[in-house]
Amino acid sequence: MPLAVPYWNGETYRAALRSIASRQILSGPELGRLKSLVLSRIDAADALLCGSGSLALEVALAACGVGRGDEVVIPSFCCSAIVPPIVNVGAAPVFADVGEDLNITAGTVEDACTKKTKAVIVPHLFGNPADIEAIEKIARSRNIAVIDDAAQALGATRNGRAAGSFGDAGIFSFGAEKVCSGIGGGVAVSRREGLFAGMCLPPPRTASPMLQFVSTLIRRRWRRWTFPLDSLLPAEAEPDERPVSYRREGMANIAAAVALTLARALDENVAARRVRVRIYRELLGNEERLELISHRPGSACLTQVVRVLPRRSRDDPAVRVIDALRADGYEIQGSYVPIHLLPAYERWSRGPLPNAESAWGDLVELPCEPDISPDHIERIAVIVRRAIA
Repeated sequence: MPLAVPYWNGETYRAALRSIASRQILSGPELGRLKSLVLSRIDAADALLCGSGSLALEVALAACGVGRGDEVVIPSFCCSAIVPPIVNVGAAPVFADVGEDLNITAGTVEDACTKKTKAVIVPHLFGNPADIEAIEKIARSRNIAVIDDAAQALGATRNGRAAGSFGDAGIFSFGAEKVCSGIGGGVAVSRREGLFAGMCLPPPRTASPMLQFVSTLIRRRWRRWTFPLDSLLPAEAEPDERPVSYRREGMANIAAAVALTLARALDENVAARRVRVRIYRELLGNEERLELISHRPGSACLTQVVRVLPRRSRDDPAVRVIDALRADGYEIQGSYVPIHLLPAYERWSRGPLPNAESAWGDLVELPCEPDISPDHIERIAVIVRRAIA
């Protein structure tokens, strides 16, 4: 069972093939349809379709006036792809610690703010909504912009309001290992009319969307059968490596066509993920030395993160769990290394962040995508219990 299989259906393949057959790979009507769907779903006033989630984040930062000499507060426990958009607008990242649910909190944001802080980015990690209202309150008192990063949380809600619709601007992603994993692309959104006025992105290159479509089929969607080809393909970046640079271009029509089918099936997708989280809690919630990171109400449940508590120093049960699951055919991974501990980013570190540093080595991400059946989850639970016994 491979990791993070995209939730595609027959309509997804048909939409992609229609774009190819009609020669509307780069531009076409699906771009406008996807924009309209996103605006209506989260009740936004403005949106800009981008070639990647990283570019959408850069667009949101620039639209909020973040520039050279400014600082942007981000969680250290997060995907390192959050850093390049900050650097590309001329600002510097400032790392904040996280709370028990592995999201940043109002307290950790306040601790990280300085006189140079221009914005704070609030990701909802693993689809689990952060307490963004409390962070907004702190930010407003300091005249700091808030970017609602829902790259991992499309379909999540916070007190009945869609993730991505808070703050001054928000972003979504249709990249790999997201709730709606398409063939790439991202969206910058805002409830402020005209926030992205004057921002114009060049069209994508002719070859890149088709290459991404084929790569996604081989490496993600059909991975159960194509994983032996990994040795023949260029290696993908590891989570703790510097992210691959992204192009400054708009979303391709074929990417929008795929994303549109995924957005239409979003409620079904998220409902299935929530069922899987509930099963994990029933099977592993009372297990000694195993802590399940709780999902708040409204979570999109991208994955179920568990913390495997060691018995003693130098004991590494999380690695045992990962190895045992892989030996049984489940492609499982640990979680993020805190960004401030990575050599490429340590120049921005301003000291220890105890919660992130103490948690990351004990974490394992268990799959929640709809392709993982309840029977598979029961098998995963058996293997986990055996590995920590």
